[in-house]
Amino acid sequence: MYNFLQRLSGITSFAMSTLMALAVVIALTTPFIPSTPTHSLNLHNVQTTTGRMVDPFDKQSRSAEYARLTFDLDADLTSLLNWNTKILFAYLAVDYVTDDFETNTVVVWDRIIRNERQAKLKLRKHHNKYLLRNFAKTFDGASPANLTLYVNPVPYLGIMYDKPLTSVGFQIPRPVKASK
Repeated sequence: MYNFLQRLSGITSFAMSTLMALAVVIALTTPFIPSTPTHSLNLHNVQTTTGRMVDPFDKQSRSAEYARLTFDLDADLTSLLNWNTKILFAYLAVDYVTDDFETNTVVVWDRIIRNERQAKLKLRKHHNKYLLRNFAKTFDGASPANLTLYVNPVPYLGIMYDKPLTSVGFQIPRPVKASK
């Protein structure tokens, strides 16, 4: 009655329609999977110094203020790993307000988590991985800052979102003059 290609086309169309419906159901239900990550964040020390950094994109390369953080991080993020999670992207960001800019957010540490063994974070007296420097080259007029742990689950299928877990407030101190 029908030839081979018409039957193959019908079967393929049905299979693709079924897979697309399954993909929509997966994408819509994944955010509702319960997760309870445990976490604690302690900030030990914040030091601000003035110095010059060689920046290939900054032709003026003036001296600026840099902040160095020392923190402890304990987090068990295994509950965020499920059958639709490809990787977790965990990062610490510092948020503060200055006179020039309403919102300043600087990522100071990050980690890509691929399995359950890596999802258990235990960092002691760890320093920021990335430079904390204000765009105006000084922290004058900076409001009290917040160090926040964010987790971004990257799904195989669905929407990516940032999930703030914990936050610690602190004041950015005035720089310490280096002795010559």
